[in-house]
Order: sequence, then structure tokens, then C-alpha cells
Amino acid sequence: MKKFIIFGVVLALLVPSLAMAATEFSLGGFIKMDMMWDSDGGVGKNMNALPSRNNDANNKHGRLKFTAQGSRFNFTIKGPDLWGAKTSGFIEMDFDAAENGAATQTQVNALGTVVPGIALNGASKSYTPRLRHAMFRFNWPTSELLFGQYFSMFCEWYAESAEDGPLQMTGTPTHRMAQVRFTQTFLTDWTVAALIGDPSSAGLNGSVYNLNINNGQSAEVPQIQGKIKYAHDFWGKAAYYGKPIPFTVQLVGGWQRNVMRNNLNGVATTVVPALNASGFGEQAAVTGIIVNRNQYVHPWLAMGSLFIPVIPTSSANLAGTASILTQWWVGQGVEAFGFTGTSGAKYRFDGFFPNTFLYDAELLNKFGGFVEAQYYFNNQWFVNALYGVSKAFNVSRAQWLNVANIAGREMGFNNANEPQTIQQMSATLWYRPIQAIKFGLQYSYLAANYFQMNTTPLNSANSSRFGDNHRVEFVGFFYF
Repeated sequence: MKKFIIFGVVLALLVPSLAMAATEFSLGGFIKMDMMWDSDGGVGKNMNALPSRNNDANNKHGRLKFTAQGSRFNFTIKGPDLWGAKTSGFIEMDFDAAENGAATQTQVNALGTVVPGIALNGASKSYTPRLRHAMFRFNWPTSELLFGQYFSMFCEWYAESAEDGPLQMTGTPTHRMAQVRFTQTFLTDWTVAALIGDPSSAGLNGSVYNLNINNGQSAEVPQIQGKIKYAHDFWGKAAYYGKPIPFTVQLVGGWQRNVMRNNLNGVATTVVPALNASGFGEQAAVTGIIVNRNQYVHPWLAMGSLFIPVIPTSSANLAGTASILTQWWVGQGVEAFGFTGTSGAKYRFDGFFPNTFLYDAELLNKFGGFVEAQYYFNNQWFVNALYGVSKAFNVSRAQWLNVANIAGREMGFNNANEPQTIQQMSATLWYRPIQAIKFGLQYSYLAANYFQMNTTPLNSANSSRFGDNHRVEFVGFFYF
């Protein structure tokens, strides 16, 4: 039913009423066919999930997948002039992230016990349309004012890789946010921009903190981002996603605030007294239970991007051109800006009263980036190779602890499945015979080194802190 409602809303946009101003619509998007084989069964279509440790028999088996789920469509709406500006709107939709479709079925085992629903893997894969972008903007000759849901400023430089949203764990986050953004160009080559937008949850929800609140929105402060970019044609241009662009350098920074609220750590009130704080924001210490402090944390991210035409062109002919794209970042709580590859729930043990443990929330510090080299043999065939890495740093202990194992320890982190280092690399051969058609064949490798040793299955002597994935992928695009 939801699918019909969503499609109805989109179609209604194509039928302007008598009260609407004159508008022009254009349809765009692409159909994508994606075929992939993975050696790890749990990394996901976009390879934005961590590989399991190599001793995990549940996921260390091959997976072959065919899907057209990466397809999308959009409408660009040209509006009337206002305040000396050109107005336009943009709406884009794709399909939900559930790889086997949204439909599930509940099963009952032989003992009559109801087991959780599983995704249907029948002959018809039914994916629910979802909103990617919905924004409108005012454009003056050197200025732009944008309102609506759109990519954040950290999402402007993606590697040209076969998977959707490439390098979400190491190189470029995927973050579409409701925002108000102003962009100004000056002296021809310089661009500055700033936005305020919807704050994200910082991945600290759990039994110790917050339960089901959005801890970004509950902090009542917007996410703030700023950008400065310099682009100049010194010696020619090279291709970025098939479009010739000049030497470009860009810096982006972002910050937000998140609140960690007091919470009882899953201990039944029939066993111990209930947690009774004497007032909002005050510490409640009740003997025999684990409590935490109300506190604020501050996710932030700084990113620098550099595009260099190595073998340039001065025309639209891309044959023989080459380029290097590199992007590096550092921050804390970076999942608030769209990165994946962290398991969330970071808590640092901070001492104790008798039989009562206190916790400070502490965001994980990380840095990372990628380098991509690309070469065009001619205007149809080209190749690129890339390497990306992210690493946690300034961690006080090498072992990450579960809550149940923290008793008697003075310091530790709550999550036992956190990676210390993630590495991604790939090589892709592309063929684009015409602008509307594009094919790619890619080999990619993903590896994670975890902080903590893990034994799978339980009581096995085979412990590991390393997991990896090999992938071979073929994609085909039809652009319209």
C-alpha cells in the first residue's frame, strides 16, 4: 500500500493544478543491473558492512547476487523567477536498503514456537521506493540558496566504483540531510558555502544510554557544515565521472551536539530498587545497578579533497587523459556524518561507587581517506584503481569490553566488535560506448582488523581478530 501512495504523490506532481504557476518538468535517472560474488556473505550490496572474522562459519561462504535495486529516478522542476533568481526543484527516489525486499514471513518451528520473520526470497523481489532528495533552490549569477533534503557537503567527491555509495567505511560518507544551505562564488575560482541541517544520532543508543531517542535531535542544536573550494584551469582538465574538470582543492568541516540521557542498564526493578534521579541532569547512584551520567558529546569531522589532472585535455576529448583524486578526513563520532564501519555504543568506564558503575560516553576518534587513479584509453574505455583506509586512534585500551565483563575494571570500551583498521581496494575496467550506456567489471578487496580477539563458534580454539572479503562485480547502467 505504501508503494502505491508514494507513486501517487510523485505522479501528482506531474499534474499541475490551475492554481499553480507555470512549471517545466524533466525526468532523469538510471537503470542499474548489478551482479556480484562475495567471499563473505554479510558485507552487503554496497560493501558498507564489516566483514566477519575469518573464523565465523556463518558468513565465511560465497554469495552470488543479482539485483536491479540500485536503479533510481528523479524529476527536475523549473520554476518561475523570483527576487531576481531562477528557481528550480529536484526530487529523487530510489529503493529501500533491504536487499531481499521489504516483505517478511513469520515461521513456526516443530515445537510450535514462533521464530522471527525472514526476508522473502521468492521469484519477485519487491523493493519499496524511498525519498533520496527533495529540495528547491534560488540561483542568482554567483549565489545559491537551497532548502530541503540533499547530500551533505562531505558527499561531493565519490570514487568511480561499481558498488553504490562507494567507500562508505573509508573514503566518502553517504549522508542526505534536511538542510538550509547558502553558496557564494567569488573571484571566479573560489566558492564558499555553509549549511544548518538535521542532527544525526551518534550511534550511542543502547541499554546504558538513550534507549530509542534520536540523541542528535534531542540535543536541540542543528548540524553545522562549512566549505571552501578553489578550482582553476592551470594546464587543462581531466575526467571526473566523464566530465572534464580542472585542478580542484576543497576543505569541509562539520560539527553537531548529541545528548546522552540517564538510563537504567536493563536490571529488573524487582531485583534492585528503581533508578530515581533527584532532578534532570543529576547523577543517581543506586546500590547494585549500573547507571550513567547525563552528558553532551560533540561529533565533528574535517575533510580535505584534491583533484589533479595528471595528463590533461583542453577539449571534450578524454582519450589519453589521466587524473588522481584523493580525499582525507579526521574526526570523532563520524557516523553522525554518514560514515559506516563502526559498531556504535561507545562507553568508557569511569570508576565506581560501591556496587554501582558510572560511565562516560566517549566518541571514537578516527581518520581515513582514499586515493584513486584513473586513465582513459579512448573516449569509450577507461580504467581506475583505488585504495582506501580508515583507522581508530587514541584508544586507551586495546581490548573492547562488553558491559557484563566490566566489573572490577577501571577503564574500557563497551563494544567488543569494533574494528581498529579498515582497508578497501579495487580495480575497475569501464566501457561506455555511448553516453546512455555504461558497463563495468571490478575486483575489490575489503579487510578489517578488530581490537579484540573473538572465538567463533563458542569454546573453539580458533580465535581471530581479522576478517576480509573478495568481490568480483559486473554492472550495467542505462541513463535517461
